[in-house]
Amino acid sequence: MNPFTPYLRLNAVRLDLDVKSLKRLFEEAAGALEVTYGVPHDEAFAALSERERIGSTALGHGCAVPHGRLESLDSPVVAFLRTREPVKTPSPDGTGAKLFVVILAPAENPEAHLGLLRATAALLSDADARARLIAAPTPTAFCEALSAWVPPVEEAGDAAT
Repeated sequence: MNPFTPYLRLNAVRLDLDVKSLKRLFEEAAGALEVTYGVPHDEAFAALSERERIGSTALGHGCAVPHGRLESLDSPVVAFLRTREPVKTPSPDGTGAKLFVVILAPAENPEAHLGLLRATAALLSDADARARLIAAPTPTAFCEALSAWVPPVEEAGDAAT
């Protein structure tokens, strides 16, 4: 089992979104988190927006990991979004982002948050995994591609924390 298996829910996968800004992307992410996990839309949106104000969560290669912490959560929640065109966001390689792994974690459990961030960085650093996620035609295919990913050995133990 990879670190994302517990978070694979079809309602939390939104593909080929026609959004042009991070604000709209955060609205979509908050909607997915509300429908899937019951996280209040306004709380999710605020947490993502506040974190992004600190600095860009774009990693390069067309990927970003918007994330934040909420007092009201007991365990992490994750949504996976992909846009039709890259959203303009400061990224190390200037490409913007079209593949987003959105993570909200409990404020009281930084280890779970950091473990998921490490696993996400490993996933999005894997060119083959990125290509499969970008090419997945449906949420089901996206979940299958994600569940098939095998984390590097050094990440497997870290992500479980």
